[in-house]
Amino acid sequence: MRSIPARMPSTAPVSQLHAADVPWRYFDLAKSRVQIHVPPAPGEVCLWLVPSEFRFASASNIGNWLSPAERKRARLHPNSALGRRFGVARATLRLVLSHMLGCEPHEVGVEDEPGDRIVVTHPLAEGAIHVDVAYSGIWIVIAVASARIGLGLTVEPTGAHDAATRTLMWNEATQIGRTRAERGEAGEHAARHEWRGLTLPMPGGICGVLVVDKSVTRVQAFGWERPFEGENSAAAS
Repeated sequence: MRSIPARMPSTAPVSQLHAADVPWRYFDLAKSRVQIHVPPAPGEVCLWLVPSEFRFASASNIGNWLSPAERKRARLHPNSALGRRFGVARATLRLVLSHMLGCEPHEVGVEDEPGDRIVVTHPLAEGAIHVDVAYSGIWIVIAVASARIGLGLTVEPTGAHDAATRTLMWNEATQIGRTRAERGEAGEHAARHEWRGLTLPMPGGICGVLVVDKSVTRVQAFGWERPFEGENSAAAS
């Protein structure tokens, strides 16, 4: 299930960038610790595709790494599975950010602002670190970059595999991603960005787009099976 932001989106165009157009480096989820030591450089995006039962986000880690408010949010969620998914996502986010900042996961400042906007703070952070987290079924997608970003995920209707439906899904995912990327900015300021939509090679019938306000020259991808040529070439132009 997906949630569509209530805020009216801007009408600024988004330049489509296919996954195959950008160099991707694929790693196992467990390789984050040895591959990521600093925040993303300009033009670089770090992505994680994480299942809800990610073994590194154990109950103990969730308890130790999350803030009291985050633990309460996960524990009291009306749907226990979705509460668990949130806890895994937030624990994984703190884990990967701690690798970048050279600190312990619980030392990373993660603040929730309106519109599901996540703000990262830490004394060792030089420059802005932009993050976004999105969900689709059992999957959690985490994106980290030095540029403004927003994730859009949609799900292809059951039995609908025609090109027109697929195009509509990619367009909707792009719209969601742009709206999320614009969170926290006044409309006239957001309109100045030259948004780009990077299609993501998601599993199954999920359409994923990362909207970013800078050129993307490299993707560090953790948790994706490769290759996804069929998904890479399926995005609408």
